[in-house]
Amino acid sequence: MKIAQISSIYLSIPPKTHGGTERIVFELCQHLTKRGHQVDLFAAGDSKVDCPLQSVLSVATSDDPQSTFYLEKEFEARNTYNLYRQAGRFDLIHAHWPTLAPYFSSFSKTPTVITYAYTERELHEYYRDHFPHCFPVCISQAQARMLGDESLPVIYNGIDVEEIPFNDRPEDFFIAVGRMTPGKGIVEAIRIVRKANARLLIVGQTTSHLPWSEKYFSNEIQPCIDGDRIRHIKGLPHDQLMQTVGRAKGFLFSPQWEEPFGLAVAEAMAAGTPVLAYPRGSMPELVKDGESGYLISTEEEMVKAIHRIESLDRRRCRQWVQENFSVEQMVDGYERLYHRIAAGARS
Repeated sequence: MKIAQISSIYLSIPPKTHGGTERIVFELCQHLTKRGHQVDLFAAGDSKVDCPLQSVLSVATSDDPQSTFYLEKEFEARNTYNLYRQAGRFDLIHAHWPTLAPYFSSFSKTPTVITYAYTERELHEYYRDHFPHCFPVCISQAQARMLGDESLPVIYNGIDVEEIPFNDRPEDFFIAVGRMTPGKGIVEAIRIVRKANARLLIVGQTTSHLPWSEKYFSNEIQPCIDGDRIRHIKGLPHDQLMQTVGRAKGFLFSPQWEEPFGLAVAEAMAAGTPVLAYPRGSMPELVKDGESGYLISTEEEMVKAIHRIESLDRRRCRQWVQENFSVEQMVDGYERLYHRIAAGARS
């Protein structure tokens, strides 16, 4: 098949640090190309993939100090326009939210698949009612329920487990990875490890897309960082991040919202690091309670679980991801969906 993949121009493909959607787009481009599909990627110009890259700007806006909010919106629209003006070249377009692909999809006979990395129910309903050539995909059953339509297809994000080093000799610290936003529960993670008299490494940075991010970090997180019990790193290259996650005794995930997937959680388990998580959003689908981690409802229970995390088999954590969230399973799922939708468009 001839397939166009389109991602936001905010981050490069793959991301220079952590970025869930962008890593999924990277894996799709790489593995679909290996399987013989003709893939073009429409994304920021500093992306590095084994398929043709088309870009309307040289550097992802998050890495360009000259970029502004207004220019970013302009280039986001231009990136999508650049694809759809040549949409007839492709059998199918695969868009990854939050690109503007739905708004262009009605002007082409080429069907558009859109993966909801995240979206609001109101937006999903608007897309459904106005863009009949746009076919949504959810990344968890929980997300489909949140959008009010459990008939939506679900394809889990996939991990290339062989690319993640396994570590069965953890060091005496826990880790939390995520953007500096209230929804990621970093403040709650700090509170939990303090109660447990444990050590925490936080990896994550603020985001210009969310104006309250910097204030949240400076007011609520930064004062807690002492360089010993609570440490912070803004970001690491993905390979170094995976090594660091694998060294941790456990991965703390205390989301304050209904997380639709949580790629960092799956990556942690692939590294052998068990997860302590609240059972919100997709977590009951991602974490095998009592095997790859613990699903815990309260901070008090989380504190207790910290002291029994070493009883879990780190090899079983990795095996769980290989069995349920491998990149091969993800690509298989999209291939089946592509063929079904393309066949329907031809008929």
